[in-house]
Amino acid sequence: MYATVSDMCLRYQRRNLDLLTSSKTEDGKPDDAIIQNALNDASALIDSYISARYTLPLSVVPGALAQQCCVIAWYYLNDMRATEQATQRYKDAVRWLESVRDGKTPLGVDADTATAPDSENLAQVVADPLVFSRKQRGFI
Repeated sequence: MYATVSDMCLRYQRRNLDLLTSSKTEDGKPDDAIIQNALNDASALIDSYISARYTLPLSVVPGALAQQCCVIAWYYLNDMRATEQATQRYKDAVRWLESVRDGKTPLGVDADTATAPDSENLAQVVADPLVFSRKQRGFI
């Protein structure tokens, strides 16, 4: 899961989400299950793209993924009523996911939160000093 219902509320305001999810629970409160289903569907779409390049589940969820998840879920919630802006943002999100899948765009995990490889048996490269350099130009 890359985003939560509260992430959606922060990005799109609760009243807008309530208009899209007109169903209510037994006690008259808005039904967050509809929003959660849209977020689950958006997360599944994201997984289908990034699983080609990254091992899932991700240990750290980058902010860009949470943003794209909300954009896709918003589009799903709008369904047939999606505005041109919502449709364009959805298409942009899918294009971004394609570029992540193809390795053109990194996910952008912060260096502070990235973890080092667990193995101590990493390859090391050792080389002799340079034989030729710019100072030795024209020598031969």
